[in-house]
Parts: sequence; C-alpha cells; structure tokens
Amino acid sequence: MSKSGLPKFLLAMFAPKRRWEYVTKPASTLAVFVLIYVAAEVLVFGWEPANLPRRMALVLAIQLPFTAVAFILVHYLDNLQSNLANLAMTDVLTGLPNRRAFIERVRIFQKRGVVGFLLIIDADHFKRINDTYGHAVGDACLQAIANRLDDVTDTHDYIGRIGGEEFAVYLAHSTRENLQLVGRQLCQEIRVPLTSQSHVLRFTLSVGACETKPREGIETALARADEALYVAKDTGRARLVVWSRSMRDAA
Repeated sequence: MSKSGLPKFLLAMFAPKRRWEYVTKPASTLAVFVLIYVAAEVLVFGWEPANLPRRMALVLAIQLPFTAVAFILVHYLDNLQSNLANLAMTDVLTGLPNRRAFIERVRIFQKRGVVGFLLIIDADHFKRINDTYGHAVGDACLQAIANRLDDVTDTHDYIGRIGGEEFAVYLAHSTRENLQLVGRQLCQEIRVPLTSQSHVLRFTLSVGACETKPREGIETALARADEALYVAKDTGRARLVVWSRSMRDAA
C-alpha cells in the first residue's frame, strides 16, 4: 500500500459513516484495548481473576477519553478530506463540476454504453463584456449561464464548466429532437441586471454538439463538439450546430 493510500485506508476503516457506527466503532476499539491489556496481564502476572475487574475498570477509565478524542479527530479529518475532494472537482464561481469532474462522469456514461449528445457552450463576445464592464460583471454572466444550463436540462443530464467562458452538457439517452429543443433554449438571450447602471446587459450563447458513441473516447467527442462550436461562431453566433463528418472533410 502506498504512503498516500494508508491514511485513506485508516480513515475509511475508523471514520463513522452511519449513526450506529458512532457507538460500535469506539466501543469495539475500547474492547480491543481491554483484551490486549488482559492478555498482557496474564502473560506478566499470571491469571488473577480477583484483581481483573478492578484493573479492567481502570483501563476503561484511562482509555475512554483518549478514544473519544481520537474518534472526534478521525471524524473531522474524514469530513475535511471529503470537502477537499469536492473542492478539487468543483468550479468555485458557479458551483458546477469542473472539467476534470465532467470528463470523468461522461467517461462512466460511455463505459456503460450510454448514447447521448455532448454540447460545448460558449458565451458570445465574452471578452468584450469583460473589457467593457469588468470582471465582476463577467462573473455574474458566468453564473447566469450556469443557471440557464440548470434550467434547461433534466436531472439525468450532466453539466459542468470546462474552462473560461466554456461550459459543457451531456444529454444522456437524448434524442436529436430533444437536442434541438435544449439548443433553442440555450441560445435564447440571457439578461444580467447591472447594479451600478440603469440598464440590463444582454448576451447570447453559441452551442456546438456531437452525438456520442458507446465506449468512444471523451476526447474525440469534445473535439467534435468544439469543431461544431467553431462553425456556430463563424456563421453568426447564438445558434446550435451539430457536428457532421462533412465539417472534418471540409477542414
């Protein structure tokens, strides 16, 4: 077992996960200490049943607070490790899965043979928004995009922010008709109120999509969706373009 794997193994073994484990795990640990003490007593002093209950009570009184503190620390470290793992897979600004988490989840779908559509969504003229209104407004736009994705997708779909102003959606078990519906909803104008000014900022999204094949590499699907996104940007923006082999042939 690797050095990094040992702490994880110990946390998994001792950290309480269910309600009843908050009692059973400390109790079993105390029982092990008592058994070890009894075995040591017998080896050193021989079998003295008259003194055994008093000595066992002494061991329990000494060991109980240490065991309680140890399990409190284990529980804290287990929660800390879980929170750090979640942070490593989450985009802080939008709360969505980041690129790494999104790719890992889509890989699971593909290994299961799920057929669907992969979408890459990009904010139109986002650099202009940042340059004109500042990064705070740009961040508000990114959060508005995340809300739009959440509104137009179902619970079995998967969404994420894969970098900059680019987002991704995996429509699991989706039809082309559903893809077109989601695409139209995504491309509708997004409005972000400007608190320091009296008007509302309006912007649109461009979407590139491709159909995924069972057990096909996620990198291939991302590259195809990115090709389709480039075509959407190049032909007017605020639209959905689905990848086809003719795009690659033309390139």
